[in-house]
Amino acid sequence: MTIVVLGGDGYLGWPLALTLAARHPEERVVVVDNLARRRLVAAVGGDSITPIGGPEQRLAAYRRFSGRANLEFEALDVATPALDELVARLRPAVVYHLAQQASAPYSMSGVDEAVHTLVNNEVGNMRLLWAVRRHVPDAHVVKLGSFGEYAQCGLEIPEGYFVPAHAGRVAGRPVPFPREADDIYHVSKINDTNYGALACRAWGLRMTDVMQCTAFGAATRATDDVPELASRLDYDAVFGTVVNRFAAQICVGRPMTVYGTGQQRTGLMALDDAVDSLARLVERPPARGEHRVINHVTERDLSINEIAAALRRVAEARGLAAEVSRAYDPRGETCPDKPTHTIRADYVEAHVAATPIEEALDRLFVAVLRHRDRIDPAAFPPRIGWRSDDVRDRPPAG
Repeated sequence: MTIVVLGGDGYLGWPLALTLAARHPEERVVVVDNLARRRLVAAVGGDSITPIGGPEQRLAAYRRFSGRANLEFEALDVATPALDELVARLRPAVVYHLAQQASAPYSMSGVDEAVHTLVNNEVGNMRLLWAVRRHVPDAHVVKLGSFGEYAQCGLEIPEGYFVPAHAGRVAGRPVPFPREADDIYHVSKINDTNYGALACRAWGLRMTDVMQCTAFGAATRATDDVPELASRLDYDAVFGTVVNRFAAQICVGRPMTVYGTGQQRTGLMALDDAVDSLARLVERPPARGEHRVINHVTERDLSINEIAAALRRVAEARGLAAEVSRAYDPRGETCPDKPTHTIRADYVEAHVAATPIEEALDRLFVAVLRHRDRIDPAAFPPRIGWRSDDVRDRPPAG
């Protein structure tokens, strides 16, 4: 069996590839990436808090510490015809598709960035679907979607499909829950989900579409105690996600910058839990023709204010000062109250033993403190306005 991890150099992709290689020592695991994330982060003045080597250095470290050679790397852009050639040559039994441009702020920063997001995400996804159809129609495609695809309209959010009712009539079959997004990245993910569902219905492909919430943390079971195998950890305002950015700010003595009221709601999942759950999908393929949707979230009811409060508790237990600075809202998503809705996550509840959030946050602080000299506070302030005038010339908040 060959397992391919598209986007395998990234934050989730690298520890996932390591985990798969460790759990399937007799199988071939191929990391495929064009290293775009490294270039894009550098272009906005950011860098990984954890030092990471190049692909060959990472592979050498894996071979040295594991004693195995079942992990490989191929440089490839998924939005090119080379993807079809790769699938035809490797004939993988499982393809993890994590090769997305995944920054919402980046996708809203200019026309070139928007077009790059669309081409990378939608063209890459389309090329993968056709390649699987042509060469390995029985393969299991695990596609990383986003929880941000769902329209948060006050209704319970199911896992992908629900039975709607309107004007006194009930639908005769489940249909996709409404999708809605306020940035180009998440719209591209909505389209990718639609294309994947079509491929399952029309071509009989099998897909697990993982609606991933915000992952956070640095350490995983696959990288503990082996610094050379660490995953990247971004903290800048464009590619760094909220929890990791807050931890970086605390560790260099800066306040956590909360946008707007801080009542915006988000889901969280520790990196280790997300990687472990994704890796186990190898043993749980859906049926042919099935478009299975998983809401990949463990902490489902937190506002940004509550996340900041949790980080403060853990930081203060370590003797670190933690304050909050209220910034303007570059995303235009200020809300006076925390939105209320129920999120179904039946698969996660049945298969994931979630790490307690404060334990996961403490492990994050360990990693960030070890390398806090690599953090440049100039990368913290947001410089991209989503709805109003560009904010690059505004003074930094905090």
